[in-house]
Amino acid sequence: MLVERVFFADRTTINTQQKASIAVLPFSNTSTDDSFAFYASAIPSRIIDELAIISGLKVIAEISSFSMKGSEQGLKSMAELLDVNYILDGKVYYNGLGEKIKISTQLINANNGFIMWSETFEEDLDRIQNVEESISRKIASNLRVQLLPNEDEALAKKLTDNSDAYELYLKSREYSTKRTDRDLRKAIAFLNQSVELEPNFAEAHAELSFLYGLLYGYGSLGKEERDERKKFHLNKALEINPNKPEVLFANAQYKMDILNKDSSQVISDIRKAIELKPNYSDAHYLLFRALNWAKQSELSIKSLQKAVELDPYNSFHTSMLVNRLRSRGEYERAMAIANRHLDVFPEDHRMGLIKGIMLIDGPYGDLSEGFKLIYRRYKNDPTERWNLNYTLNVALNLDIWPLAEKLARIIQLRYSDTRAVYNNLSTLHYFKKEYSDVKEIIDYSEEIGVLDKETFIEESSWLNLLHGNPSKAIEIYENGFPDITTPKILNDKWNLSLAERIATYIELLRANGQEEKANGFAKRLCTFKDEAVKQSLLGENPTNWLILECYYATNDISGFLQFLENIFFEKKNRMYLFVNLKSEYYRRFEKDPEYQKLFKRIEAETHRMRAEVIAFLKKEGDWDEAWDKELGLK
Repeated sequence: MLVERVFFADRTTINTQQKASIAVLPFSNTSTDDSFAFYASAIPSRIIDELAIISGLKVIAEISSFSMKGSEQGLKSMAELLDVNYILDGKVYYNGLGEKIKISTQLINANNGFIMWSETFEEDLDRIQNVEESISRKIASNLRVQLLPNEDEALAKKLTDNSDAYELYLKSREYSTKRTDRDLRKAIAFLNQSVELEPNFAEAHAELSFLYGLLYGYGSLGKEERDERKKFHLNKALEINPNKPEVLFANAQYKMDILNKDSSQVISDIRKAIELKPNYSDAHYLLFRALNWAKQSELSIKSLQKAVELDPYNSFHTSMLVNRLRSRGEYERAMAIANRHLDVFPEDHRMGLIKGIMLIDGPYGDLSEGFKLIYRRYKNDPTERWNLNYTLNVALNLDIWPLAEKLARIIQLRYSDTRAVYNNLSTLHYFKKEYSDVKEIIDYSEEIGVLDKETFIEESSWLNLLHGNPSKAIEIYENGFPDITTPKILNDKWNLSLAERIATYIELLRANGQEEKANGFAKRLCTFKDEAVKQSLLGENPTNWLILECYYATNDISGFLQFLENIFFEKKNRMYLFVNLKSEYYRRFEKDPEYQKLFKRIEAETHRMRAEVIAFLKKEGDWDEAWDKELGLK
C-alpha cells in the first residue's frame, strides 16, 4: 500500500510542479591538501544517488548539477536553468593524518535565498556513508517528503563496509561521466582497485561492466576484450545482488548491446531499475533506446524527454533528443534546444558537434558553417575518436580528401583495434577508388573481430563487382544471404535493413544480366518505399535514400535525377550525398550525360563551400599548402 505524501503548498517556488525538486551542487573544497579535493565532488555525487531513490523528489543528475560549478549565475538563475525549487550547497574540509572529515551543508530555497536547513558534520572517514545518508534524510525531512518503506530501507544500506574500496569508488566518479578514452580508463582503474579490495562490491562491478562498453564505443578497447570484461563484471554483480538498480541497468544494457536479447526482457529490467530509483536518468535514457529498438516510437521519445528533464545539461542525452527531433522533421525545435544549450555552455563541444551536423543537413545544407563547428570540437580534443570520425567525413563531403587522409592516419594509429578503422578508412578509400586498400581494411577488421559476418559478405561481394567480377560478386552474396534469393522474401515484411540488402542484390542481378529477377525485386522495393512514405516509418534521410534507390533500382534515370536535384538544391539534405556520388554508389547512371551535368552542378556548389572552409583553415593556421596541389587548386 502506498504511503501518502505530504508536501507544503504555502511556499513560493520557481516552478509550479507539485513535486519538490532539488539540485545538489559540487561542494567547495577547503582542504589544504589537494589530494583530498575529490571529496568535494564525490560526496555530493553520492548524495544525488541516494536522493534519486526517493520517488517524492525530482533530483537533477550529477552532470547537469555539477555543470553549474564556477558559474557566475546566482542561485536563483541556476535553479531556473535546472528547473528546480531547491539547491543543496556545501563545503568539505579534510587533510588526512587521521583527522575527521568535516562537511558543512545548507539547503536553500532558490526563489528567495532562504536557508531552510544547515548543519556541519564531523566524522571519521570510514563513516562517511553515514553522513551521506544523514544529509539525504534531512533533505527529505525538510522538504516534507515522506519516504516509502522500500526507500527508507535502501537509504539505510551501505554500498560496502570496506572504506578503502569505497574511497576508490568515489575517486572513479570524477572520471566516469566523461566519454573520453583517458577519463574512462582512469575511472576503470580506480574501480578495478576497488573490487580487488572488496570483491563483493556489486555497484562497482556493475559500473565496470557499463564503462567497458563506453570504452569500446569512445576509446580504443577491442570488441573481444569488451565482451569478456563486461560479462565478467556483470556476472559478479548478478551473483552479489541482482536486484540493485545499478545491476539491473548493467544487465539490461548487456542484454541489448551484446546479446541482442528480446526487447521485452530488456525493457522489464530497466523499468524495474527505474521503479527502485525513479530519478535514474541513465536508466530513462536506456529505456528510450530499448523502446526505440522495440519500435515503440512515441513511448521512447517520452523516456528520452524524461532523461533530459532529469539531466538537462547532459549534452549526450540532450544531443540525442536534438537528433531524434531532427529525424522527425522538427528542425526548428531541434535547433532551438541546441542553441539554448550553447547559450548557457558555449564551449560545449559535443553540442557544437551536433549543431554542426544539423547545419550540414537539411533544411540548412551549410557544409561550410557546419564544418567550422565540428572542426572546433576536433581542435579542442584532436585525438578523440568521434571528433576524428565526424571531421574526416565532413572533409570528404567537402572534397577535402587530403585532410581526411591526415585524420585517417591518426585513427589508424590510435584506434587500431576498433571498428573506427573500418568505418572511416573504408569510406576514404572508396571515395578515392582505392579498392585494394578497402580490401585490406575489411580483411584486417574481420581478422580482429570488429566486422560482423554480414558486413564482411556485403563488402567482399561489392569489391568484386567494382573490380569487374560480377559473377563472383553475386556468388558471394547469394551464398552469404540465401534467404533473399527466394521468391518468399517478396511476401515477407520488410524493414530498412532488408531494403538496403535487397538494393545491393538488385545491383548484382543487373550486373549479371538477370533483368527479370531484378525487376521483381525492384518492384517490391518500391512498394516498401510507398509504405514507408505513406506511414512515415522512417526519418527524412532514410526516406530520401529509399526514394532514390527505388528510381535507381527501376532504371528510372529521369525520376532519379529530378529527385537528386531536389534533395541537394531544394531540401539541402547534404549529409554524405557527395561522398556517395563520388564512391560509385550509383555506378550504372554515371555515364549518362544528364547525370554528369547534374553531378557537375553538385560538385560546383560543394567546391564553393569548400573554398570558404579552406579560407577558414588558412586563418586557423591549419592548411597544408601541399594540399592545394593534391586537390588541383594549383
